[in-house]
Amino acid sequence: MALMCIGSHVFQPVGLNGKTMEFTTEAVLAEFPRWGAQDGAQWHGMRRDTFVIAGILFPDAIGGLSDYQAIRASQNGGLALPVIQMGAGFIGSVLGTFVVERVSDLTEYGGKKLGFEVELRSV
Repeated sequence: MALMCIGSHVFQPVGLNGKTMEFTTEAVLAEFPRWGAQDGAQWHGMRRDTFVIAGILFPDAIGGLSDYQAIRASQNGGLALPVIQMGAGFIGSVLGTFVVERVSDLTEYGGKKLGFEVELRSV
């Protein structure tokens, strides 16, 4: 069963799995001074959404390394990919279209364990 997909890159309980997901939205407000009163703020819109997925994979035992490498290839190609998250009852919700901005990893135990982080930004 898939937990989520970034384009064709599937996160599953076995293989490429995400342990934490952080979705961030941020408003842009310009502050301005007021004489004799508290400063004011004017809304200027929204910054692009950020979505960070952190996980662990075990390339020798369970796999997932090929999906992880494919995410890095999508990053190098600058591809805009839909992000889909599975909900209850096998219903998926589309979170939006994102590009892969940052991919980082930390290899432990002689390459037997790979902790990774993928940062996506909306387009």
